[in-house]
Amino acid sequence: MIEKGFKMPCIGNLMAEDDMESRWEVESISDSSEMKFELCESPTNFEYCHDDNRTLIEKIKSKIKNGTKFYSLEFFPPRTSDGAANLVGRMDRMNKGKPLFMDITWHAGKSSASSKVCSSMTIASTAVNYCGIEAMLHVTSDGLDSSDLKEILTTARSHGIRNIMALSGDNNSDSEFKYASEFVAWIRAEFGDTFVIAVAGYPEGHPDSTYEESLVHLKQKVDAGADFIVSQLIFDVQKYERFVNDAAKAGINIPIIAGILPIQNYDSLRKLKKIACNVAVPKLLAETIEDNKDDDEKIREIGVNYSVELIESLFELSLTPGVHIYTLNREIGPNKLVKELSLYSKDNSRRHFPWQPTGNSDRLASEDVRPVYWAMRPKSYMTRTKEWDEFPNGRWGNSSNPAFGDLDDYHLFYMSKPANAKKLREMWGKDIRNIDDIRDIFMSFVKGTPNRQGYNVMSLPWADDQLKPESMLIQDRILTLNSNYLFTVNSQPAVNCAKSNDQTFGWGPKNGYIYQKAYIEFFAQAKDTKMIIEKLKKYPVLSYTISNKSGNDCYTNYKKNSSVALTWGVFPGREILQPTIADYKTFLIWKDEAFALWQEKWGVIYGKESDSRRILDEIVDDMYLVCLIDNDFVTGGKNLWEFLDDVIADKNRTSESTDLNNGNNGKLDSNFTHILDLQNSNGRAGLNRAS
Repeated sequence: MIEKGFKMPCIGNLMAEDDMESRWEVESISDSSEMKFELCESPTNFEYCHDDNRTLIEKIKSKIKNGTKFYSLEFFPPRTSDGAANLVGRMDRMNKGKPLFMDITWHAGKSSASSKVCSSMTIASTAVNYCGIEAMLHVTSDGLDSSDLKEILTTARSHGIRNIMALSGDNNSDSEFKYASEFVAWIRAEFGDTFVIAVAGYPEGHPDSTYEESLVHLKQKVDAGADFIVSQLIFDVQKYERFVNDAAKAGINIPIIAGILPIQNYDSLRKLKKIACNVAVPKLLAETIEDNKDDDEKIREIGVNYSVELIESLFELSLTPGVHIYTLNREIGPNKLVKELSLYSKDNSRRHFPWQPTGNSDRLASEDVRPVYWAMRPKSYMTRTKEWDEFPNGRWGNSSNPAFGDLDDYHLFYMSKPANAKKLREMWGKDIRNIDDIRDIFMSFVKGTPNRQGYNVMSLPWADDQLKPESMLIQDRILTLNSNYLFTVNSQPAVNCAKSNDQTFGWGPKNGYIYQKAYIEFFAQAKDTKMIIEKLKKYPVLSYTISNKSGNDCYTNYKKNSSVALTWGVFPGREILQPTIADYKTFLIWKDEAFALWQEKWGVIYGKESDSRRILDEIVDDMYLVCLIDNDFVTGGKNLWEFLDDVIADKNRTSESTDLNNGNNGKLDSNFTHILDLQNSNGRAGLNRAS
């Protein structure tokens, strides 16, 4: 096994010539027997493929260099915790279109930096750390002195926020920094290059200045250290063209991004007159909207179409490298706009890892291993590990070292907000009468078809989203398990030597190959779990972890403090990377969460004293959580599926009258466990009951 940090010697021509991410280079050849070469960097240095870890301004400049247009989105913080939860959910959904960044506006004063769930700071931090969003935080200096601002920016830095929109604000006469240029200069002096700094530009002039004065102030902000400019919203191509040309004449040579507000209803037109009183709305556009003021859908169509034509003109004239969309916290209009412009991206082929990354640059730079258990609940994992000073890099290491946050810790506002109970009952059943009702929900989720009530099951307590594309390849297998009351919550098929650019399995840099072991995780009734444990003795190639709800009846064949690699990649000039593992002690932490979700996400939608809640609790108390891995990845998971077929065949042969629980309230027969212990103590092949 290659040691962590080992530097492989590189010999030329071993790699495709077009792999520009390679660091391979032959320096010289003195004779046929001696060769000098440059050593590759450490394989755990992910600079070669972590383009997401570049700064925002580096990404912007790269887009400009490549001629690739981009878009960004702006939101404002709502006033309530429910509104904040809805906003983060909306941002998370809109991030699927791959905007370059999203920014959060600022309410004047220190309240926007508080830990309240609806503060600008909390929303920006949540977007970065749990949604994987490149976020920019607006900060205004009005009403604040340098000590206040230092505290605010230090807090932002601690949350992994690295992009700041520096503004002076509307009431800055008594502020320490009267002008935004002074604020920018202070940030650079105090924090150096910690933050990418954006500033505002005014194509029609600042409300408190002439057009000419606004350009002078903009140049001062650039000279003070600003990285790029976002313009106030525009409606007129000619006015914006004049602004860009005049900025260039003034010596402003940093990127300028055009601000666009697609009018989406009559109310947004009225708000526009308040938030941008100096911006003239074209008369014909205003009149058309006025004529349709009672038809929001028509106004949205008008607003989006106008914005599409405006942006296309800006792009054709090369006046802006991208567009910054003022969303007014709306989703439909902005999404339609970027799709019409073909800016919305669905390309997932260049994943850096087979799991959702964070937007926190510090964590992104160091984390390259995660346990598989949270594959369908990545936000929960990122939340429960948010206090870690270091993240596993290169190896998972001793699993007893990382301290996961308590279960209470993952109830942040955006995760714990009570979803509409009515909608959840539509998905997960208006009532639970028996275990067949549970089976119906699981099968509907896997199939992607309506449940018995006619509603699509778009998520489960253990799955934030629909089944992953790779799991769809084993959909029939998963359906068979669920139809036989083995309720699956996580899975992956075996992969042997898929290319790293594969649309389904690919991740990492170019010219690599991906491998993974077949994995399945499910809840099983106690009587079925006993059968599973009995049959596992015949399948030594399978790794397993099994536990009941309380954790007082656990089984595993993992070695102490060891982990099992589930996914790994082989790349030119790099150490083998293994970003997904399974680990017994981490499984026990996940087990507590997995069982808790039955009550805290599913049971809670029914009344406390309801029959549905009681029946659900009784069923769960009889469950075990089972995780199985087929270590023979070459055979495509053959051993795992044969084993499960064997289990299901025996289940179907077993009479319903056979009760393997023996009245032990879900715990397996103690005599059976004792037999297994004796087998192991005598050195014979058998199951290991974990202590």
